[in-house]
Amino acid sequence: MHYRQTPPIQYLPVFESAARHLSFKRAADELCVTAPAVGQQVKAFEAWLGKPLFHRHTRRLSLTREGEYYFALASDILNRHQQGYIQFKRQFDDKVFHLSASLFVAQEVIMPNYLRFSQYVPNTELRLDARVSYVDFALHQMNAAVRFGEGNWPDLEARLLAKGSVSPVCSKTYLSQHADMSPDTLYQNRLLYSLPDMDTWGPYFWGSDRLPEQEPVLCDSYLAAIKLACEGVGVALGIFPTINKWMAKNGLVQPFDIRVNLNRSFWFVYPKGSNDPRLDQAYQWLKCLFEEMER
Repeated sequence: MHYRQTPPIQYLPVFESAARHLSFKRAADELCVTAPAVGQQVKAFEAWLGKPLFHRHTRRLSLTREGEYYFALASDILNRHQQGYIQFKRQFDDKVFHLSASLFVAQEVIMPNYLRFSQYVPNTELRLDARVSYVDFALHQMNAAVRFGEGNWPDLEARLLAKGSVSPVCSKTYLSQHADMSPDTLYQNRLLYSLPDMDTWGPYFWGSDRLPEQEPVLCDSYLAAIKLACEGVGVALGIFPTINKWMAKNGLVQPFDIRVNLNRSFWFVYPKGSNDPRLDQAYQWLKCLFEEMER
């Protein structure tokens, strides 16, 4: 390949950022350079191509037809490079294992057992990514993740860790003030919902389309909802088996002995085609932790 017959590759990140933001200033902020430096790189790129890539308006930029073409090309090249680098690190960086999990699972299941990881995966550092939403394996350097769901993610291998079930939970103090709570009267209580997908759980138990009599509290995470339940604010949805130890430590109780199976479980997931032997080792470690919670 004759590289001198193609534009210098260093032009692409600068142009792509400017084209994506339609702003030299925002591109400069993203790239940690000055706006004039971005403008100079874009001008040099345009001079090399012999075509204008931007229309310069008084207070904004817009792409020319040539700019739209090269923006699509540059975006594709940079995205493929980023994904290739992530795959490279995932395959060849064998000193670190990157694991993603929800805030609650990370704090209550994984961190208390962090040191046990080395018993299953020796000579490897565990780096934990705790988050509210699912990690995107195409964009982040993750080897694996723990997810709660139906296990039907098309691009991922999913290995069962534990079947899940749910039940309302509240503090002993709250229950003493609402001793007659039942599935039929649950809607009369203050319900604690959490994002992104636990904001309509009440009807699972009262089995009708009635609305809560009190304004529900919407939390930004499952962990936040559980903490509010511990403080006696209302009734949250507990997910078993991960809630078991939290209930024992923090005095949460089930107001009635009913659990609902939502066809969701805890899964160990990773990209299809991954052949890292540490995946089996990490799965065995997590499987053991979940089995201990079920006892």
